[in-house]
Amino acid sequence: MPRVLITETVLRDAQQSLVQGRLKLQHVLPIAKTLDDIGYHALDAWGGWTFAAQVRALKEDPWQRLRALRAAIVKTPLQMLIRGQTLLGQSHQPDDVVRAFIEQAVEDGIRVIKMFDPLNDLRNLEVPVEVARKAGARVIGSLVYSPSPAADEARVVKSASRLKAMGVDWIGIEDVAGILAPLDARGLVTAITSATRLPVTIHSHSTTALAPISYFAAIEAGATGIDTALSALAWGASQPATETMVASLRDGPYDTGLDLNVIGQASRYFDEIHDEYLEFQDPIAFRNDVLVLQHQLPAPVLAVLIRNLRERNAIDRYDRLLQELLLVRQEMGYPPMAAPINRIAANQALANTLSEKRYQHIEQPFRDYVKGLFGEPPGPIDPEVRKRALGSSNAITLRPADLLQPGIDRARREMRKQGLNPSGVDQVLTYILFPEDAPNILRPAGHRAETPVAAAAAPAPEPQPAPQPVPAAPGPAAPSEAAGREFTVEVDGEPYRVRILGDGAAPATAAAPPASGPTAAQRAGGDGAIQAPMQGMVVKVKVKSGDRVRLGDVVVVLEAMKMQNDIVATVGGTVREVFAKEGAIVAPNEVLMTIG
Repeated sequence: MPRVLITETVLRDAQQSLVQGRLKLQHVLPIAKTLDDIGYHALDAWGGWTFAAQVRALKEDPWQRLRALRAAIVKTPLQMLIRGQTLLGQSHQPDDVVRAFIEQAVEDGIRVIKMFDPLNDLRNLEVPVEVARKAGARVIGSLVYSPSPAADEARVVKSASRLKAMGVDWIGIEDVAGILAPLDARGLVTAITSATRLPVTIHSHSTTALAPISYFAAIEAGATGIDTALSALAWGASQPATETMVASLRDGPYDTGLDLNVIGQASRYFDEIHDEYLEFQDPIAFRNDVLVLQHQLPAPVLAVLIRNLRERNAIDRYDRLLQELLLVRQEMGYPPMAAPINRIAANQALANTLSEKRYQHIEQPFRDYVKGLFGEPPGPIDPEVRKRALGSSNAITLRPADLLQPGIDRARREMRKQGLNPSGVDQVLTYILFPEDAPNILRPAGHRAETPVAAAAAPAPEPQPAPQPVPAAPGPAAPSEAAGREFTVEVDGEPYRVRILGDGAAPATAAAPPASGPTAAQRAGGDGAIQAPMQGMVVKVKVKSGDRVRLGDVVVVLEAMKMQNDIVATVGGTVREVFAKEGAIVAPNEVLMTIG
């Protein structure tokens, strides 16, 4: 047996990190047998943010994708990632949903399940570990590496020992931002292996360029496994290149036993299809940034923050934002900076940076965090911040999922009301996790709803012409095309509206569709105007003109930075006008409705 075991991430985390999870199944299947022949310990192939990308952007059924992968890859175990009780989403799921999800994944071909809780609150891993073990999967219980005054080596070792008692097969160190230094890697692996006698695997990213050095230090200290990516989708926000690590360990005591020639064949294949995904590649994801050692934000989250500052003409506040982020994290009790917590912290830091007073605006996910609905943070939350977020109410102390009612049967009833007749529990699970998007892949093709303009941004190698808008008057379409075409592009899960103009052409005015921008009433704002706090997509409009609302009622659900945000009424009264439309992209401070 080779001394170091390689888990290949090209099918999930690598493509999630560099091309926003857009890798199509049709591009995976031709290379599946070659990947299977390499001899990897496992293929990280399913779960994480790629599940959402398949449902929302690719319009693929993730479960069918998994079954197709299992049929094509017969020797190498397939691995999935879940974030504990949240599975793949932003909020905790009931126990029956977690049980059904894991059981179905194993039935459909998953053999290794890596799981971590974003707060390292191990209560949120109890049910997932139990179910995965009963289902027969190998379980990697991972701990998020995110150093702070509240998380030292002794605490990590104690948590690893508890994971062993829960029954995991491996201990994982999950370095989501690429900040694990060689000295810390050596110390953690030595301490964990000594305390647990379990194999340890390391997952890192190349954001700071420390990862390959830290991998080698961890291996020398006794780590059994590392995560790498084929060079075509390696480095930057992704993992170190498989070829680099295999070559550096060859002919020594830690030789992986893998054939570089076969690995090279697989990497060349992904090089050949690389250009088909150019539109989803952000330069920030490909650069090295040692400042990440301070703020600990993964590259995709940092990229969204920078765009938000630029949209508000506030890029000069970038340094101030990073300092604010450090302070917000401290006030939150030093949570590990893993999704979705890192985005909650980043959003609040951005709001504080752009507002006249800190915590003048607090979004619902931040309140939920302070309430304890994500779990218990490593350190205490600042009392003043707690008071601002919760008022006189108290945080919960029990496991968040203990508050939740069973979800499977309720979801089945909701689906039937929408005319959806699930053929299996897999479709019910997709609906539970993504209720707004699932119908478009669960309904028969002839009955699917029209997708908003976001569909136009997806690459379309297949010869299928996109539907064209009906012209206002007869005439050739070319002038309209040259004048301007509007797309919605999605960057790391966040939609952005883009208008592309022809050379020397001015934007069309008379032919512009009515919904292309906010009306004068929407721009006006004023008392009773409910505004979007950030750019995002309207997922749900919960009220209509004439409805009575109370202060604090949720009126719109807005999706931004991979999170669904509740927009609440800031005044009580009657809804006068509703400008927000489901599926539409709204700009920061755009008026969604007026209440008077």
